[in-house]
Amino acid sequence: MFERIKEFFTAHSLKLLSLLCGFIVWFGVTSREEAITEMDLPIRIMNLQDNMALAYPPPPTIPVQLEGKALNLIHLKLNRTARLEIDLKDMPIGYSRVTSERINFVSPSIPDLKMLGLKQTNPVSLEVDSRIEKKVPVQSRIQVNAAPGFTFLGKYEIMPDSVRISGARSTIAKITHIPTEEASITNLKWSNSLPVKLDLSSLYSVVDIADTSVFVQVQIEPLDHRIFSGIPVRLIGNFDRDLYSLSPSKADVEVSGGKDLLLKIDPQDINLYIEFSRFSIENTDELSPTVHIPHSVAGWQVIPDKFGLVER
Repeated sequence: MFERIKEFFTAHSLKLLSLLCGFIVWFGVTSREEAITEMDLPIRIMNLQDNMALAYPPPPTIPVQLEGKALNLIHLKLNRTARLEIDLKDMPIGYSRVTSERINFVSPSIPDLKMLGLKQTNPVSLEVDSRIEKKVPVQSRIQVNAAPGFTFLGKYEIMPDSVRISGARSTIAKITHIPTEEASITNLKWSNSLPVKLDLSSLYSVVDIADTSVFVQVQIEPLDHRIFSGIPVRLIGNFDRDLYSLSPSKADVEVSGGKDLLLKIDPQDINLYIEFSRFSIENTDELSPTVHIPHSVAGWQVIPDKFGLVER
C-alpha cells in the first residue's frame, strides 16, 4: 500500500506542485480582497456607575456584520479577540433599549476591521437599578456522619452562617438564602473545620457575592457510656398524690455520648417523668417515662424501661 502511494506522488509530483502553487497564489490574492462576514461577538459593559447595577445579565453575544480583508476576518474568527463594548454612562434607572451609539466595536489585534451593523432584529435591552447590599443566611445541604465509635458534641455549624451579596435592588430583594452544594462528609473521627462550596447556580452573574465558600465546623469525641443510678421517676399532672404513685419510683439511666461530655453531666441534670393522664389515654398500666437531659448526648436507655401506676 505504501509503495503505491509513493509511486502515485512520484508520477504526479509536478501536477501536485502546480496545483499547490496555484492555490497559494489564489489564496494570496483573495485574502487581500475586501470581504463581509457575520460573527457573534461577546459583550462587555462599560462605565456603569458604582451605585447602579444590572437587574439581569446582558446577552452573552450579539451577531454583527463585519467588513475587512478576508485574511483578517479569518484570523479574527480563529482567535476571537474582538468584542462589543456597551457604554452605560448616564444610563437612567429602569428598562431601556440600547441604541447603536452606545455600542462600540473593539478589535485590539486587528484594528482595520469595520462593523457594518448588528444582525439581530430585536434591539438590545437592559434594566438598570440602584445597587444595594444584603446579608442572607447560608442554607446547609451537607450530610455529616461520625465514624463508628465516635459521636458529635452538639450539632455541626456552618461558618459563617450568612454571606453578603450586592446587586440591583429588584434582583437582590428576591434572594432569601444561599444554599451550599450537596455533599456528604462521613467517617469523621476528630473535630475539624472543613471547607464547603456555595451553590451559586441560581444566582445571576450580575450578583456579586463576598465569599463563595464557607466552613462546616464539627466537634467529635470518642463514644462512651455512663450509668447514672437511682434517678427519681416523677408522676406529674392532676391526681391525688396520696392515692397514686409509680412502681418502681427510681431508675438507672445509661447515657451514651462524648467522653468529656459525660463527665460534665450531674445526676440532677437527668429528668424522668410520666404524665398521669397518659395511663387513661393509652389505656395501660405501664408506661415508659419521658427523658430530658440538657446536654447533646448521643442516646440513653432507661432501666427498667416501663413503670406501673400503683393505687394505695
